[in-house]
Amino acid sequence: MNRKLLLFISFAISAFNGFSQPASIYKFSTDDALKEKISQDITIRSQKIITTLQGPNKKYLAEVYKEREEYVKKELNSIITDKTTQDYLYKLAQEILKNNSFLKAEEFRILFSRTLSPNAFSVGVGAIFFHAGLFYRMQNESQAAFVLCHEMAHDYLHHSNQNIEQTVNTLYSEQFQKELKKLSKQQYGRNAEAEKLLKNLTFKNQRYSREFEESADSMAIELMKNTEFDIHEALSCLALLDSVDHTKYDSRFALEKVFSFQNYPFKKSWLEEDAFRFASTEEEQKEAELLKTHPDCAVRIDRIKEKVNRYYKNNSKRFVVDERMFNELKSAFDYDIIKYYHQHKNISVALFLSLQTLQVYPDDLYLQTMAGKCLNEIYDRQKNHTLGTVIDLPNPEFNKSYNSFLHFLQNLRLPEVAALSYYFLLQYQTPSNTSNEEFTRELILSKVNFDKTDEKQQWMDFYRKNFPTSKYNF
Repeated sequence: MNRKLLLFISFAISAFNGFSQPASIYKFSTDDALKEKISQDITIRSQKIITTLQGPNKKYLAEVYKEREEYVKKELNSIITDKTTQDYLYKLAQEILKNNSFLKAEEFRILFSRTLSPNAFSVGVGAIFFHAGLFYRMQNESQAAFVLCHEMAHDYLHHSNQNIEQTVNTLYSEQFQKELKKLSKQQYGRNAEAEKLLKNLTFKNQRYSREFEESADSMAIELMKNTEFDIHEALSCLALLDSVDHTKYDSRFALEKVFSFQNYPFKKSWLEEDAFRFASTEEEQKEAELLKTHPDCAVRIDRIKEKVNRYYKNNSKRFVVDERMFNELKSAFDYDIIKYYHQHKNISVALFLSLQTLQVYPDDLYLQTMAGKCLNEIYDRQKNHTLGTVIDLPNPEFNKSYNSFLHFLQNLRLPEVAALSYYFLLQYQTPSNTSNEEFTRELILSKVNFDKTDEKQQWMDFYRKNFPTSKYNF
């Protein structure tokens, strides 16, 4: 069996779903020593698991566990190691661990990840990743605590390891190997049959995953009842998860509004979609449902509701650790996620989030500048035929709003990108904004790209005069 194929299937099913305008951009510091310590802890935990393996497939299991270890270490590149932030998350976890002493606190590493996906997951080696894209949707600490309890339960119950073992044992079973051998002798339709075979395996294990979700929810309630957190918020958290496959500010965002200007109105043709289609058949709709970030939340609520009501305490609190810090981090993640995706050259995500967040904070200079920067980068990349390296293509796994945005980007011709960048930044061309070097640079680039000769010369002179020690050359 091809190891890459085995790894693909294993990881596709082993990450468990859990779960006033800012005055300045919160800057997270970096602690490389902490990241190295976490990496060492993951290696120790992984090796401990490998040494206990038994059975005929232990060689293959060891290979997958080693691959998982490397995968988790790569995921560490996205974590936030800022001490203040990490201390807050540690205190949040400690409220759970200190009241459930059978959980060994030293075996857990609770980490914030700079990832947009509204998720949290345990990977079976003590590391729990709490995505910023989920945390900044939370309404209070009790909801965040339920997510942590859920992921701690997955780890304690060894769900990730069980899922991998079930997959490997199935792949190397006599029946599965016979089907593969039969397939290898087939002259026609081999790829389609192979895809069907692997899809069936993935869906089978997706059902295992849903069984694990039920037991993790149940144990999470047992953990949470021992704390001061409001256990009713477990239900509100699950209700919230039912809608998180939409981005945070989807409801406020309309491309026709953002890119319609008096001298350059929005063109309906920019929203036309090509022949690419999503989940139109019954089978495809079933697949789309299985790929949802947090499926069956309503069912999960029904299963734990009675227990939640039984355990509820009148003196419980929605906030236990630090309400101010909770809200501060939620606002900070609005910006930090954008910055992260821009730094990692996923310009379509950075632009999409900047434009959406700008609908909430319309006077925010950072967002105005970042959106202009992304538009100018898209112009430059399209001009140099490298646009595909920095923007996503439409994909059924993306939500509808983001897919519409990607179709919009695909439909723009180079002169239209230049025009949109120019008119977008022109609306923010105020004395206050042009006292900022970064904004002024993007403003000038938009005039250069749109070939506004007189304006660009005027603003280049302005730039040289007002930013004599500038880091950019014009």
